[in-house]
Amino acid sequence: MLRDLGFGKTRMEEHIKEEILELIERMFEHVGKPSKLSFLIAPSMSNNIASLVFGKRLKYDDPERQNLDRLLREFGRLAGSLSWLAFFPKIKQIVDYLNIGNKGRLTRVAREIGNYCRNEIKKHEATLDPNNVRDFMDGYLLEIQKRANDPSSTFKKEILADVSRGFFGAGSETVRVTVDWMLLISAAFPEVQKKILAEIDEVVGRERFPTWQDRQSMPFTEAAIAELMRWRTIVPLNLMRYTLQDSELNGYFIPKNSHILPVLWSVDNNEKLWGRDVKEYKPERFLSEDGRKVVKPEFAIPFSIGKRSCPGKTLAEIEIFLYLVAILQRFEISAPPGKEIDLEGELGISLQPKRQDLCLKLRH
Repeated sequence: MLRDLGFGKTRMEEHIKEEILELIERMFEHVGKPSKLSFLIAPSMSNNIASLVFGKRLKYDDPERQNLDRLLREFGRLAGSLSWLAFFPKIKQIVDYLNIGNKGRLTRVAREIGNYCRNEIKKHEATLDPNNVRDFMDGYLLEIQKRANDPSSTFKKEILADVSRGFFGAGSETVRVTVDWMLLISAAFPEVQKKILAEIDEVVGRERFPTWQDRQSMPFTEAAIAELMRWRTIVPLNLMRYTLQDSELNGYFIPKNSHILPVLWSVDNNEKLWGRDVKEYKPERFLSEDGRKVVKPEFAIPFSIGKRSCPGKTLAEIEIFLYLVAILQRFEISAPPGKEIDLEGELGISLQPKRQDLCLKLRH
């Protein structure tokens, strides 16, 4: 369904371009004054997902859109604050049963996002046309109809509501966080920003909008993004898995019905894999010796690994590259006078940068 909708193709790129151009128009209003740019970026990111899942975009100042972004932010923060419970299943059972504190708030936020998705399902059902599939939701509803007489079918409206909610949580929040980090990196490491700007000027110029193809001629920019994903592991604790049968991995026996939590942070911070300077941000890690090619080792796995790896990898990579390049094509980014960039992260579903002001300066 995603492929049919243009997922990872030029059609999707064109839509992302529209969102970025509107974002940049809004960024012009903040030139010269310290601003928290993530509040501008979040609606733009979730609009990309809304177009894919619901077939429509929401205006920046739409109350519905502002509420959705608030719920997504809150969901990410609360889910991260409860992640420690994965290590204490007995305590988790008690907290789940009592539904107190952050667990209670998380349940309410998840319910609100679910209700939003269920309302969209109702609207789609009322206007469904098998000859005109507008979006992912249409495609899924038609699949439910096709399998209506199959008692073993797992295609159900409640699962569609869940999947739609998952698209927003995983598809807009993590990409927004990565772009936020890259803007902070640009301000904190001016020499990195200069090298990215030089590649933009040489490959894209100042007039033409960047394309996904441009990355092939911009190895430093691609390496800077790859190193950010390693240095600040965007999803330090991957999604929980569950073994369906007894398994063995590297000599370790894993019994059936075990909960498995992959810790991606441990891979990204392993000195044996990355060297003793593993704590430093060094884009050169991902470049060939002559600096002309991107080299990604097999243990660089920001989107996880195997057949259960992130299905949105292609879309995320396109978004991150286009947003970063299009923003830096027009603006230089710096810390406010007398301030330093804080590069410590806060754990939600993703490792989020602290909200802080950045300054935009027009590139003439």
